[in-house]
Parts: sequence; structure tokens; C-alpha cells
Amino acid sequence: MTSENNLSDDRFLTTQELMKFLGLSRSKIWTLIRTEGLPAFKIGGDYRYRSSEIITWMENFRIKNEFLDNSEENI
Repeated sequence: MTSENNLSDDRFLTTQELMKFLGLSRSKIWTLIRTEGLPAFKIGGDYRYRSSEIITWMENFRIKNEFLDNSEENI
């Protein structure tokens, strides 16, 4: 399988689609673009988001297993 075939899995999301996917408001998404480096393309007056880049960006905020293991001991 070539990388060209993988492009169909790497689609662009609209702001509405991203809001639904992340469960966030439009203003929160725009704040994340400015403050946390949420990857986005501005095309005309609208934003688009590459799905693979959003997932990679989200991985930076994953809670580490050792944190979860320690917090369970405190319950």
C-alpha cells in the first residue's frame, strides 16, 4: 500500500466536525489553536483540521500510566 492510498484516511475536518469529535465549543477550539498549538489550516475565513494531526496533538496530553497507577492507590 502506498502513502497515496493512506491519504483517504487522513481527511480534513471542519470546525463543526472537530467540535463534535472533541466535545468542545468553537471558542474553546480557537483558544486551543492560539494557546496550545492545536494544528489548523485557515482557508479563506474558515479553519480545517487534519485528523491525523489532531490525534497526534492529543497524544501530547495523554495522562501517563504511572500517574494513573499512583492516583488509584489514593482512592
